[in-house]
Amino acid sequence: MKINSIPKQDGYYLEPVANEIIWFTARNRREVNLEIEKLKSYGFETLRIGIDCAEFNTKKGSKWYDWLIPTLAQSFELELCFDNFSKTDGMSICPKQALPEIVEHFILKHGKYFSVVELWRNPSDRKKQDSVENIFSDDVVFTTTWAKYLGKKVKLGKIRPIDFEWITKLISSQFLKNIECLEIDKEEGNLWETNTKFYERTLRSLFHAKGVSAEIFPNENSTTLNQLSKGIA
Repeated sequence: MKINSIPKQDGYYLEPVANEIIWFTARNRREVNLEIEKLKSYGFETLRIGIDCAEFNTKKGSKWYDWLIPTLAQSFELELCFDNFSKTDGMSICPKQALPEIVEHFILKHGKYFSVVELWRNPSDRKKQDSVENIFSDDVVFTTTWAKYLGKKVKLGKIRPIDFEWITKLISSQFLKNIECLEIDKEEGNLWETNTKFYERTLRSLFHAKGVSAEIFPNENSTTLNQLSKGIA
């Protein structure tokens, strides 16, 4: 079983559907240990753990994650999902460490606890009209290459229709041969954005034409959440 969650300010929210993520942003280790016991009692064996890059760059962030990952690994198999500053879109303060450095930190220090990393794009990157031909100038692309070199499997998550031109650019460069799978994030909005199956079929056709073997998975999980605990600070 896998655990599913989205970050909420007032606690952990879980739902019994696979392929989503739990965010441990609490600072109270005792409460986290209690939550671990609760998850074990429900029979969870595998967790997708969200790594908030902005959180990591705070004063206590790296120490928090350096405690959290080994602690969780004692009870669960882990997959790490790196949120590339998506919750801090628009901030003018430059991060102390960028995505490649953060992923490198986790692989070198905690790599024995996981074999797969999932990378998300920064929403601000989607708004840029980037004419740079070197695809490795993109944080996600460079990080993928580096993580593969360090022995990890890589997934691309939260891919949206707005990423279509970016994905086709990666297909043309044969870069997507470096990834295991791509997850399409279903959005609300216009017909193109909500027609996930059409978007998925289009990408599958392009993948087939270019010999890309990466799997494509649409994220169509229910948004109904079951609250298990509150007030962890």
